[in-house]
Amino acid sequence: MTAHGHSPTGMAVRALTSDDRDAVASLHKQMSAHDAYLRFFSARPKHIDEFAEQLCRHDSTHLALGAFDGNDLVGVANYVVTDTTPGHITAEIALAVNEHDQRHGIGTLLVQRLGTAAYLYRVAHLTAEILAENALMLAIIIEQGWRDALRYEGATVHFDLALDGHEHQHPDTPAPPQEGNAGRAIRKSERRIDGPGLP
Repeated sequence: MTAHGHSPTGMAVRALTSDDRDAVASLHKQMSAHDAYLRFFSARPKHIDEFAEQLCRHDSTHLALGAFDGNDLVGVANYVVTDTTPGHITAEIALAVNEHDQRHGIGTLLVQRLGTAAYLYRVAHLTAEILAENALMLAIIIEQGWRDALRYEGATVHFDLALDGHEHQHPDTPAPPQEGNAGRAIRKSERRIDGPGLP
């Protein structure tokens, strides 16, 4: 699947490829020290070009979506599959938005599109580790209606979302193709994550 879209304010969203490596590297090199800490839980990776190349991989276990303002990459959301167990395919997500373009709905748009793409690729769970001080990322998660997927533990918030309800939250999403047992990857989870949410 190739993800495309236009919103907000004419922003284009599409799947990233190896041709976008330099733009992805530039976006992360321009991060402030604080934004890098929120994204990586540490300083920015030293080998950012290698990181960008890996992020732009597009295969059965990797997907990255980019938001473009004209030709400029202003945000990236990606997932990496961490568990390929049939019926329980799990992927970890991450998000980075240019500091000057934050608070304009770009992160919300990217996470929504990434959730749809993951669902169509038969991912059953999305996960993430988020610093409790990362109010913007937590607000994006909550805005998607995923508050119950957050579990607060001190300075870290654990995100674990079952995508079985995605079609109810986004009824315009086409159903994933049913080939063999592939449809079993989207199923109701027996786990429910509860948390206090934001004030």
